[in-house]
Amino acid sequence: MIGALWTGISGLASQQTALDNEAHNIANVNTVGYKASRISFADQMYQDKIGKGSKILDAEKLYVQGSLKLTGVSYDMALNGRGFFTVTNQTARGTAETYYTRAGNFRMGDNGRLQDAAGNEVQGWAMSPIDQVKDVSSTNPNVNVFSGDYKKLLSSKIIKHSTYIETITAKATDYAETARADSELIFSGYGLKSASAKVNDIEELVKNYSTWLQRLKDTPDGSSATSVAQTTQVNFKGTAFKKEGDQIYVFIDGNKYSQNFIPVTTNLTNLTIKDLDGDGTAGTPKDQNLAASRIATYKALANKISEIPGLVAYNVLDSDLTNGFDNKDTFAKTTSDINVLHGMLEIKSLIPGKQFKVTEVAEMSGSTLIQGEHNQTASATKALEGAGIGALETARDALAKAITGNQRNVYTPKDLNFDSAGGDDFTFDFTVYDKELRKTIGIPPITFTNMSSIDEIVAALNKGGGTGKLATIAAAAPAAAAAYDNEITAGTAAEKTAAKAAYLAAFGTGTPTEITAAETAYAAAITGPISPTELVAASAASAGIVTAAITASNTANPTLEKSFKTYFTATNVNGNLVIETNDQNYDVEFSSTLKDKTTANVTIIDKNSDYSGRKGAGAEFIEIKTKIDQTSSKNGMQLRLDTLKISDAAFGEFRVDSSGLITMKQDGAVFAIGQVAIALFNNVRALEPSGDNLLKKTTLSGEPVYNLNNEKSSNIQGKTLELSTADLSESLVNLMVFQRAFEANAKSITTSDQLLNTLINLKR
Repeated sequence: MIGALWTGISGLASQQTALDNEAHNIANVNTVGYKASRISFADQMYQDKIGKGSKILDAEKLYVQGSLKLTGVSYDMALNGRGFFTVTNQTARGTAETYYTRAGNFRMGDNGRLQDAAGNEVQGWAMSPIDQVKDVSSTNPNVNVFSGDYKKLLSSKIIKHSTYIETITAKATDYAETARADSELIFSGYGLKSASAKVNDIEELVKNYSTWLQRLKDTPDGSSATSVAQTTQVNFKGTAFKKEGDQIYVFIDGNKYSQNFIPVTTNLTNLTIKDLDGDGTAGTPKDQNLAASRIATYKALANKISEIPGLVAYNVLDSDLTNGFDNKDTFAKTTSDINVLHGMLEIKSLIPGKQFKVTEVAEMSGSTLIQGEHNQTASATKALEGAGIGALETARDALAKAITGNQRNVYTPKDLNFDSAGGDDFTFDFTVYDKELRKTIGIPPITFTNMSSIDEIVAALNKGGGTGKLATIAAAAPAAAAAYDNEITAGTAAEKTAAKAAYLAAFGTGTPTEITAAETAYAAAITGPISPTELVAASAASAGIVTAAITASNTANPTLEKSFKTYFTATNVNGNLVIETNDQNYDVEFSSTLKDKTTANVTIIDKNSDYSGRKGAGAEFIEIKTKIDQTSSKNGMQLRLDTLKISDAAFGEFRVDSSGLITMKQDGAVFAIGQVAIALFNNVRALEPSGDNLLKKTTLSGEPVYNLNNEKSSNIQGKTLELSTADLSESLVNLMVFQRAFEANAKSITTSDQLLNTLINLKR
């Protein structure tokens, strides 16, 4: 009977624990992500085959899927399947404790990071810091984030590679607003573009860029190859069209582009020495007028072709002056009247890899048709479609160039005001901001004496430098090479490495074979002290390409600067001096002075503001790449776009997909900024509850396992929460059952007590 008392007491204790557990379930019936627990009873030890009551083996969590409720709150997440969110709590000592939870009622914390309701940071694969050099392609050196000025979204894609996720987004300022028509007076026959043609070119290039971005998304880890733009030439015989109503034409992609004869009367007497009009006498005024008319017609057709979206045309001259095509031909852009009269045009695609077809070239006068020809030899450049990253980068560079354009400074003969009594002295003073090097390059003034024509200035400028600190090192200049040797050997190892990089960069105008030869020779020379012989050999390997220029202001710390020719090309365009930067990545401050030989007066010459400007649309382009490296350690995830250095505006539209990928949408662009990591355990029932909807790992639970893209874990549903699995009706029934069990155990105690009293009374 005394044993029955202790058995009843154990039953009371067990049922009380069961009642406590059920009360806890009822209390958490509305707790997000709560998993109901149940009591596992067990009988106790036996004596003479009679048990000694009950005990509690375990109060175990039941990890069954809870119901999902759509909340509409952006930061809410629910797990549908196995796994747990991972959160960390930074302690006052600087250590971090890691917990696991099914409660996805998250928020953006004061520090911009994703947090749970208690302020713990949600863990995942955070976005890698943006490398301003590798990840940002900007045509404005002062802008490396998306700002409100970049109103044109060109394209934005999220690309999932095998071990990382990247976002590639490109924007531009309003190029339709900044596009300015090229002056026909200056640039006729020389790639002339109207404002609308520039915008149309950009739209075509945007389509091309977006196509390659989509292809990269479809095949993220495929091969890579750069694209090549097609360039071909057409040639008119120049024998048939002589009068109004005659025309020349070319078929491009099945479309006919024609130009009617433009009659011109000229006072020039040096355009031709031929009998063009067929009257039996050569070089007459009629021949000169006909020559001028044909020149104007050829330029007008080039202008018309340049209006085709994605194409540009120039008047050119072939190297052997045969007016025919062969494999060894090279072609030079020209606006010189005598050269244009040859009747050759070059048509170039602005879109790398896109092919266009020229099917017929002809001139027509009445019923007379004279066929011309188009270049089908190896001297024409065929379109070559690239692949992967290489093709995308080629498309991006072409788009950026069309949007931004190269700087062009124009000086008319009137601006230059040549001294009729003798040659003038011109001094050019300029500074260049190199966007790739991210620094201003100071170039000493260059003076040219006895200049009496634009052609003389063009020739002098294109030599790439003058006197003073600039020194040209060429294969036939051992003395200069020796001076160069002294500068380099005085430097540190780091300076020599920098010198090598700058030297090799100077070979940008060479062919691939020449560049390779120069690089090999120079690399061999740079490994040890450079002798004049070695340097001359390296220069000789470049086949006479102009090398780096030296600024020797400090012989102990020599720095190499690029030559004038690296940054600019000077050209006589329709009788005007045009100085054009060779890359849109150069910003130039340029001034020049003229010293009149007769009067000795010095005049500051400014570029002609009416004709100078940008070759492209004059807008700005920026592309930013972001990366989520899934092989990196997990961390808290920053949500503010300004803190991530993506945009100057902090917030966007928060979304999360089924794999946990977090994106922010801002002004139409979608950025992948993190991925929530889902933890899996071998033994989830061994996790230790620690309050606040949190669980701790234990030795029995094992270490968490994370999969790339959470592919073997739960699906994540955004704007949704997982409800508590506590069942109120079941808990109420259980309360009654446990209450009856408690009362019954109490009855066994009172019954035993009564029996004991009876025994005691028998003794009395």
